[in-house]
Amino acid sequence: MILNDQNKIHTIEPAYVPTKKMSFLIDWLITLKCNYECSYCPIGPGGHDNRRPHPTKEKCLKMLDQMYRYVDVMMQYKNPRFKDAILNIYGGEALYHPNIEEILIGSTKYFEKYSTKWTLKRRMTTNASAQLKTWENICEHIEGFTLSYHSQSTKKMKDIFKNNLEHLIKIKKEYDIVILMYPHKEYWNDCVEFLKFCQQNKLNFRPRLLDGGLGVYNQEQLNFLKEFFQNKKGEIDFNETVPNKKILDQGRACCGGRSLCLNRDLKTQENFVPRNLGFKGWHCSANWYFLMADVDTENFFTNKDCRVKLDGTVGSIATIDSMDEYILTMTELLKENKLPVMKCVQKTCICGTCAPKSLKKENLYNIMKIYNTEAGAKNFLD
Repeated sequence: MILNDQNKIHTIEPAYVPTKKMSFLIDWLITLKCNYECSYCPIGPGGHDNRRPHPTKEKCLKMLDQMYRYVDVMMQYKNPRFKDAILNIYGGEALYHPNIEEILIGSTKYFEKYSTKWTLKRRMTTNASAQLKTWENICEHIEGFTLSYHSQSTKKMKDIFKNNLEHLIKIKKEYDIVILMYPHKEYWNDCVEFLKFCQQNKLNFRPRLLDGGLGVYNQEQLNFLKEFFQNKKGEIDFNETVPNKKILDQGRACCGGRSLCLNRDLKTQENFVPRNLGFKGWHCSANWYFLMADVDTENFFTNKDCRVKLDGTVGSIATIDSMDEYILTMTELLKENKLPVMKCVQKTCICGTCAPKSLKKENLYNIMKIYNTEAGAKNFLD
């Protein structure tokens, strides 16, 4: 598959790999506060903001209860082997919330009534900056961690990161490490050294290219990174990536580390999809795989980056006050097989690239028959 031939790509779906199967991702942003000040991370929505107060524990749990109820409705129309959800707890920095342990205990309690209907894995995206005693308590209520390694942090924080990583390995807790690859001269070597440390110790890791204006890599850096972005055939997914130009403008890898298949070619897996395909007008199933709760603003979205709504506009799908009514509406539409198919109104796709999507509605219907019951798939018919 020639990835830089944008005119010929019309369908994207996740590769069918058992360890990376497409689950329902619940993004739960519980605070915008963070104890780091990373240069790539914007101040405000989409990043962190220490000017904002921590949302109350009660507000966090109310929005979680609403998300569980929404997901429960959607799960009724999924085939049994795809009745899995992942609750991603993040911020800002989730560990920085003063009530984080109570919030996590609540996430267990609120899920009990759904536990026989679908499975849930709680994962925390974190810089792993907690002291060991707190970290041990957190681990009792989390099934897996995505650890973000930041070369801009201090030596003390890097040591804490490694100690907490060692604890996860010791207790055999599921984890993966995302190494934020800072291209700047003063941080690049540290990124490379830690990456090699992970390789030598056979840790579960992957490098991540920076989005935004800081994600500009020279040719030497791209050459180094290429081995980590190979497809199953050993081909480099971003051979045509232009050095000294923002990665954000060129392509996207799945932030969950999934390989993708293009144009229904299920034998070939790719890791890097061109950014400028022009997704406007594509039929998309993102609302069947994502839900994001921003507790800071009390808003719900399709997901943390894609904010396209079923009516073709962009914005919040509901608030903490209107979500109950929204769930009832979705319930009725699904019963009547009248849930609208989302149609993209954006030029680019960020988080949500892995959700099955196609310019051809028939292709999307055929894909969704794999994941959904017959009643669920009918929503993708004209």
